[in-house]
Amino acid sequence: MAKSYDLIIVGAGMVGALSAILLAKSSLRIALVDKHDGDYRLSTPPAYDSRVSAISSQSKALLETAGVWQGIPLERIASYDNMVVWDGLGDGHVDFNAETTSMLELGCLVENAVLNQQLMLKIRDVKNIDLYLSDTLESHELSESGVRAELSSGHVLEAQAIVAADGAMSKLRTENAFDTVEWDYGHSAIVATIEIDKSHQNTAWQSFGEEGILAFLPLPSVDQRHFVSIVWSVPPKEAESLMALEADAFCRRLHYAIDKRFDVLGVTQARQSIPLRQRHAKEYVKPGMVLIGDAAHTIHPLAGQGANLGFSDVKGLVEVLSKAHRRGEYLGASNVLRRYQRARMLDNIAMSVGMEAFKRLFSTQQPVFVQLRNIGMKRFNHDVALKQKLIARAAGLASFS
Repeated sequence: MAKSYDLIIVGAGMVGALSAILLAKSSLRIALVDKHDGDYRLSTPPAYDSRVSAISSQSKALLETAGVWQGIPLERIASYDNMVVWDGLGDGHVDFNAETTSMLELGCLVENAVLNQQLMLKIRDVKNIDLYLSDTLESHELSESGVRAELSSGHVLEAQAIVAADGAMSKLRTENAFDTVEWDYGHSAIVATIEIDKSHQNTAWQSFGEEGILAFLPLPSVDQRHFVSIVWSVPPKEAESLMALEADAFCRRLHYAIDKRFDVLGVTQARQSIPLRQRHAKEYVKPGMVLIGDAAHTIHPLAGQGANLGFSDVKGLVEVLSKAHRRGEYLGASNVLRRYQRARMLDNIAMSVGMEAFKRLFSTQQPVFVQLRNIGMKRFNHDVALKQKLIARAAGLASFS
């Protein structure tokens, strides 16, 4: 016998889990399905998880509304109030500082595993969410009059719509023939946790140079030892070479790549290499189904906005579906789901286009372009009003479209 819900959410990662909590707060009955067992075992600092997310003011507010942020231990949060960006091939640089705005901080760095753990703990306390963990969709049928899904466990679920939050390689997006625009960035991102010789000064450091695009993202210090999470974007063959280096040799290359601003003392969490690909669905909705987060779009990590775009999707979807529910509208109807698409698509496209332009501009080493971008960075650095606007947009306090 089928069990009935208002929504089936497939994918209990950060975006899917937060969607479930906030939609449940609007009195919707949620089935949350994920192949993961929901048990997130955390590493012990300073062996921080290699995958971290930069959380904007808007994303933090959403997590607070869900009752999730309050549960994150303070020693697993690194706030940063400065960001320094420079061109390693010239003398152009841009300094962003929270003091030039009304914000207390530019953002916070939190390990993905910590966020996932807190989201799952909160979900278990929400009465109108049923968890189907270590489970997958075997089959499903979509229509504007309702959806029906059969799980690998044998459970049969019925609902008004399915929310596909199953990530960048979304099976639901593929199975339901959502067309995408996508291309390979020609880069892989090396991520790792490293120890440095001195304080990161609550600052995010980012270099564009002959060694690729490199970010040093602050993590909490432990016993007066200092740590950062790195995201090092380089061509695939270069990534293979860097991954093959012994730890000491890798640290020496990293010291050079960050323009010797820090001595790199060691790698505290194993390196990972992640191929980078831009992908954007041409449509986010079909009758009875909606794409959200990485299932709908992925971008280059150079601005650290991937998680925040996903959380902005959550905010948009919750607002649309909560209002529709209060009005008694059918949640799987195309006219309802398209309100979410209208609310989010232009902003997501604008961010994707912007990141592609930045990636191309800062990847080239042609002298003319290097000179032009250094001139542009210097002028931009003196334009306080323009920097304030960019900070507000990155914080989710203004639209990118």
